[in-house]
Amino acid sequence: MLKAVIIDDDYYSRVVLREILRNTIDNVELSGEAKSVKEGIELIERTGPDLVFLDINMPDGTGFDLLDQIKDIDFRIIFTTAYSEYALKAFKYSAFDYLVKPIMIEDLVRAVSKIPKVKRPDSKIAVNALKANFLSHGESGCKTIALPEMSGFAIIPVDKIVRCEGMRNYTRIIFKEEPEKVVSRTLLEFENLLTPLGFVRIHRSHLVNLVNVVRYIKAQGGLVELRTGEQLKVSSKYKDDLLNKILFNRL
Repeated sequence: MLKAVIIDDDYYSRVVLREILRNTIDNVELSGEAKSVKEGIELIERTGPDLVFLDINMPDGTGFDLLDQIKDIDFRIIFTTAYSEYALKAFKYSAFDYLVKPIMIEDLVRAVSKIPKVKRPDSKIAVNALKANFLSHGESGCKTIALPEMSGFAIIPVDKIVRCEGMRNYTRIIFKEEPEKVVSRTLLEFENLLTPLGFVRIHRSHLVNLVNVVRYIKAQGGLVELRTGEQLKVSSKYKDDLLNKILFNRL
């Protein structure tokens, strides 16, 4: 059973979330509610929750202000927000889940179902990455991405990624100068996150950062050469999109 708290200044949002939890989610026990940063900190310190549903804007500050004052963030966080799509991408880049107001039952069920019944390691690094990305303006403002590791998250500047290689339910991330990483997220998830930042799918298994493409080669049906010296096959399915971005829309 997950012990949860709700921190949100909007009374109606708290009521909706509370009722959905009570009537739909059988593995979450609600331990309390708060309507401000100050009350939220006191509630977290008093109850020691496994899960916090956290609003962004409150009368006496933001959800980030609250998290800045928590010494050890050893609980899971699901943000509740009414923000626009560009800001929602910040949550995805920083590996946090979120619920868009008005909260829908199926979205809440999906978010909670992904939470294991153990507390997570301290997440301050990931929170700082989220804060930086969230406060940036526009989709191109998200400059870092949180990659899950055994002990927490690695925060990686997006421009250091050369390419991503799909391996079924895992993705291999290749960097310019650092050792590669294998993470338990699909290539499609990375495609959805990174396409707005100048990445392009060239093959069922390959997503490349356009700034690292130095040459397109017609041989063998199409190849791209990267700054690393690698040459990767371009599938016919993705060739037109790649050439359009290289020739006319390169970032």
